Amino acid sequence: EAPVRNNFPGIKRVLITLDDPKHIANADREGIFMELRLSQLMEYLSQEDEKARDQYTSESKNEEDAHVKTTPSLPETIEESIDHRMETLTMEAHRQSTSSNRRSTVKAPRLSTKQYAMLQEVTKSAFRKLCGEITVIHTIE
Repeated sequence: EAPVRNNFPGIKRVLITLDDPKHIANADREGIFMELRLSQLMEYLSQEDEKARDQYTSESKNEEDAHVKTTPSLPETIEESIDHRMETLTMEAHRQSTSSNRRSTVKAPRLSTKQYAMLQEVTKSAFRKLCGEITVIHTIE
């Protein structure tokens, strides 16, 4: 069966890939007007966080607000959240496999799962910040 390609004529597409050369090489480029890497979006979000922190702390008269400078960036927060979810899934898979002789229905996530989760969540966050809204459409072959 042939893959579905750009079923949304007139809608501009941005391609976001992992920084992995294989992912970059195999990406569907039909109808795109811009191509970015995950690392570029993570850098953008980190810079925007830093600007917001600098502005907040320079405007704040409260010395207790100094902790804002050390809070994790949005990409770090996203990664921590994904790591926590993956740990939970891994523990659940282990618990199910040791508590019964049945085959576990929960599988421990692979490293690629984290990479694609980061790709999705960072993309949504960056474009929400850039555009105010976003529609994400995943394409796979």
